[in-house]
Amino acid sequence: MKSNLIRSAVLILSLSVCSHALDMQTTYQQGAPKNIAFNAFMGGSSHHTWVLSIMETLGKRGHNMSYLTTTEDTRFGQPYDNIKTIDIGPVFSYDKASLSSDITKSGTSSLDTLVKVTRMMALDYERDYRTLVNYFKFNKIDVVICDYFMVACVDAANTVKIPFIITSAMDPTTESAAPYINNDILLMNDYTTEFQSLIERFKNNYILPLQAWYKYRPYVKDMSARRKALGITSKFQRAEKSWDGSIKLINNMFGFTPARPLGPLVEFVGPILPKKYKPLTPELADYLNSHQRVAYIAFGQMATPSRHNILLILTGLFESIEAGFLDGFIWATVNSAEFFPESVTSSSGTVYQVKDMLDHAHPHARMVKWAPQTAILLHTSTHVFVSHGGLGSWYESMYSGTRMIMFPFFGDQFGNALTIERDNLGGLLKPDASIATAVQLFKRISEDKNGVIKENVQRIQALTQIRAQHGTIRGADVVEEVLFTHKDSQLAHRQSVDRHMSYIKSHNLDILAMLLLSLGLVLAFVCYMSCQYYATKFYKQKTKKL
Repeated sequence: MKSNLIRSAVLILSLSVCSHALDMQTTYQQGAPKNIAFNAFMGGSSHHTWVLSIMETLGKRGHNMSYLTTTEDTRFGQPYDNIKTIDIGPVFSYDKASLSSDITKSGTSSLDTLVKVTRMMALDYERDYRTLVNYFKFNKIDVVICDYFMVACVDAANTVKIPFIITSAMDPTTESAAPYINNDILLMNDYTTEFQSLIERFKNNYILPLQAWYKYRPYVKDMSARRKALGITSKFQRAEKSWDGSIKLINNMFGFTPARPLGPLVEFVGPILPKKYKPLTPELADYLNSHQRVAYIAFGQMATPSRHNILLILTGLFESIEAGFLDGFIWATVNSAEFFPESVTSSSGTVYQVKDMLDHAHPHARMVKWAPQTAILLHTSTHVFVSHGGLGSWYESMYSGTRMIMFPFFGDQFGNALTIERDNLGGLLKPDASIATAVQLFKRISEDKNGVIKENVQRIQALTQIRAQHGTIRGADVVEEVLFTHKDSQLAHRQSVDRHMSYIKSHNLDILAMLLLSLGLVLAFVCYMSCQYYATKFYKQKTKKL
């Protein structure tokens, strides 16, 4: 009885002590708030919004956040209360439809596309560089976040001598390289070598780099002269080389990109998706509520389908509706409305007038310039997403659990499309496909007779939703890590030890040489002893004969 009372007293005392336990407190943020700037333009929302979500989190932590972009892209900063958007001027003049047509036409290589886009991005280099240097100095910026394509941002950060972070949706650096991974930006039409032939791999490793060097020479020469005129003395080199020692913040995750070992300067924080989204318009809500198997078609802000592309997809859609695989579609036309044909004729002879679709007079079709994509994908009637294959659209589709039909145009879209097809998350529709092929693809993806696509999509949906919960927090923590732990713009604790060692020692080539030398000495000794043995034996035999 007495022992029970003692045990009860100890338990009560323990609970009392636990109830008064103290919370651990952080101290690293003490002092004046830090100033953080982010520079990006062009490339669509996948280059802006996820980084702005991280910045909004940092703003709520008390830091001063600035978003420097061109006039056309200031719209991306509007939803964020804790970010100051700075207009650095209009983007260089270019025709989106013409650019999209040039880089997607048959025979255009990824290298030619990249060279063209790289040169375009540098048209306002001097303006961007001077604007950023002046802003960084005047506002005492502590850390700069630079989009992957922002050469001026990196140069300005180096000039002002402040640390910078590189952001990208994909990681095209050696930090996440492996012999079986194609993560060079020129090779993203297929992310691994698993399905590539010996000839293709040889070309990618030895021929393509020589072609890239040759085609980039005029650009490198031009940029070197322009940087020299601005007083920049550092050598103009490959982008990745200029990022040496800086964090690469990647809005990606394994499952969307192939698994491989990652270096200490790479952080996969994706998928980061906006927490809030625009609701359906009353008209779109009524349309979706009155249908059950709707296809949603959208190709982002940069990709513009040709008239042939549109005719192929439209015919495939109406053939699918006639066959009962689908019962409607919503098409976000963005910049492509002028490329639609006047009418579409199905194999049954039925003629569909495009004007009726644009005027919302067709019962099975809705065409809008801009669509609330997230709201449409989350609606239970949206059955298939026909997409260009941008990573942001892929994330949203998997988050909502919507199967996909990919129609890639350029860049990483080809690699994304192949992954989706190989992982049975949807299908791939090629521009040169026939109408019959398109119809069969819509049928296969829509019906999913064995349920494999639905099962795989649900699995990736769970993965996407799990990772998306804390993506902005992970990203914000990495930015603060740079803010509070760098020394002379370097993160000593993240630098691989081999940076302080010779190549020979870091790769154990010296002990390999010692092993080979030892084996050589042993082999030489064995040979010597064998020769001595046989020489002695031969001498004895010769002596006996005498």
